[in-house]
Order: sequence, then structure tokens, then C-alpha cells
Amino acid sequence: MENSSKNVAVFLGLSFVSGLVGGFVGDGLYSANFKSENGNVIVDHVYIEDSQVIKAINKVDPAVVSIVTADTLDPKSLVIHKDDEIYGGTGFIVDASGLVFTNKHVILDKNANYKVVLIDGSEYLAKFLSEDPFDDVAVLKIETDKKIDFPVVTLGSSDNLKIGQKVVAIGNALALYGNTVTVGIISAKGREVEAYNDYGTVQNMTGLIQTDAAINLGNSGGPLVNLDGEVIAMNAAVQESANSIGFAIPIDDLKPIIASVKKNGEIVRPVLGVNFIMLTKLEAQDLDKTLDHGALLVVNGANGRSAIQKGGAADKAGLKDMDVILSVNSVPVTLENPLHKIIRNYNPGDMATFQVWRNGKISEFKLTLRSNKDK
Repeated sequence: MENSSKNVAVFLGLSFVSGLVGGFVGDGLYSANFKSENGNVIVDHVYIEDSQVIKAINKVDPAVVSIVTADTLDPKSLVIHKDDEIYGGTGFIVDASGLVFTNKHVILDKNANYKVVLIDGSEYLAKFLSEDPFDDVAVLKIETDKKIDFPVVTLGSSDNLKIGQKVVAIGNALALYGNTVTVGIISAKGREVEAYNDYGTVQNMTGLIQTDAAINLGNSGGPLVNLDGEVIAMNAAVQESANSIGFAIPIDDLKPIIASVKKNGEIVRPVLGVNFIMLTKLEAQDLDKTLDHGALLVVNGANGRSAIQKGGAADKAGLKDMDVILSVNSVPVTLENPLHKIIRNYNPGDMATFQVWRNGKISEFKLTLRSNKDK
């Protein structure tokens, strides 16, 4: 579903062991190797780093790809003409058949030539498969005549992330330095931003994870990973006027999309057909002192259109601009449990009861969720 925002961001669019004597020092193992030379005992000190961060990187790195876009690309040699304008991004493989998830703003032209580059240097053609009409998500499919089981990422959970939790970002930094790794923490959750790129593309996003792990242009679509090597989010945008403020789409928002692509060969999602912002307690009480939560249906800041998509599920049910959705099937719509997160648990065609505040009165609306494929 379409989302509005409150902040503005910009889309991103890179041993030797013997002896086994010693103890743990910090994140590593300190080892002392003993040998004899001319009757003298020499202690050869070796420091071996074996941290959780390194293990996490080694686990996910093989399934992270650099995405290269060019107007002209030889399908046999994968060589790009030297005068061609080249764009880059990042993606990660979610299925051994070669399904690559990335940001929609990385795939500006569905008919462009794409290739993906794995960390071992192997290159493959890739074709556009599908995109999400509401979230900044798109899917490529690696094309090859060979039978290859591609490495895949392990998906974690984003619903129970803790502020201060350490994370790792991996991406094609500046579209030059593939599989660049940076480390940081979860800075905040539930952020709302309106992101844009150099081509004027605007995407309203909500429920984002904020991180201080360094995220650069070209990191778009790359994974944000926990210390177990599990993907917990997709890197999407940075705050242009600040340092170390990046935003990522939670993986639990992506799981239904991944499942849909595996099942249908494309992204099929339940659609409410609204543009909204999540309200804080103070914001809700500015509308009505009896309110303390909800999703406010507001004009789309990207195009100035009504919050209600014409002909959509909300339109047919009678919802209007400036309505506040308070609950769906008695489940409260809150900052911790935002509207898009609730809707993702349904399927197209499901009926639900919405409790809605309008001009000081609370009413119930029954509506049937539609599919993003409906015309």
C-alpha cells in the first residue's frame, strides 16, 4: 500500500594456526607457537581474529551480488561499451534458481541490460522479473544455460530487533567496490521517509530501520545482516544532510513478497489503496483528545493526489481523506504495529472490518482487499 512520510532521505542508487596455546583476547584468539633454533626457545606470537562479524560476513557474502546496468551489454561476453553510461546497485539471492531481490529504484528501466557479479567474480545476465508497486522492491532473475544452484541468504526476523543491536551492511559501494562491508548498530525503528534519487523518482516509505552502519550510493538493495549472518533488512536510503543515518526495509516486510515471487513468479500483494502516515500519541490527540494511535489518510506528497486510490478497496468501502484507521479486525493500528504490517498478513480477496475515526466519530467499514494486479 502507498505510504507517506515525515522526513526526507535520498535513495542509494562496496591464516596460520599451530600450537593451540593461549586464551581469548577481545574478539580473537591469541596463540603462542613454540619452536627451537640453535638450542634457543623462540616464542612466535600469532593473533587470530575469529569474531562474530567475520563469521556473519562469510555466511552471507557469497549470496550478495553487484548489479550493473548499461544501455549496451554483449550477452555473450557481458562486456559493456566503454562509452556507455553505467549504473550500479546491490542485491541478494533468495532462491537457488537465481532470484535476486533489490530496490525498485535500482531497476529504473525494466528493458535495460543487467548483469550481476558474485564475490568470486563470476558474471551472469539478469532480467527484470517483477516489482512491488508500493514498497521500494524489485526482483531480477539470473539467466544461465548451466544448471547452477546459486548460494542463498538466510532470512532472519526484523520484528524483534533491539535498539543498539550490532549489524553489518554489505553492498556495491559507489557502484565501484563490490561487497564492501561496514559495521554499525540499529539506531531506531519505525522511521518514515520520503526518498528520492537524481532522476526525480520519489518513494514514500514507512516502518524503516535506521542504522549508523556506513551506507553509500550503490548500496541500494544490499542486505543489512545480524551477527548470526541472517538478513534482517534491505538497505534503501540515506539522510542526505547527515552522516551515518541510513534506512533499510525490514525483512519481515519482504518475506510475503519473496513467498509470492516463489509461488507466482511475480509479486502479488493485498492492496488497501491508501496513502497514510502513522500517528504518534501527540499527533493523534491533536485531531481528537480521545485518540492515541492510528493511520491518518493523507494526500500523497509525491504527486498531490488524494490519499484514496480511485476504484481501490478503500474507495469502494467509502473511506475518505483525513480518516484515521484505528484497527483492522480489532487489531490496533499503532507505531509498533503499523497499517502496512497488519495488511501484509492478509491475502487478496480477504474481507476485513476497519474501525475508522472521522470528524470526531468512530465507525466501522467492511472492505475486501484487492490485488496489486487488479486493474
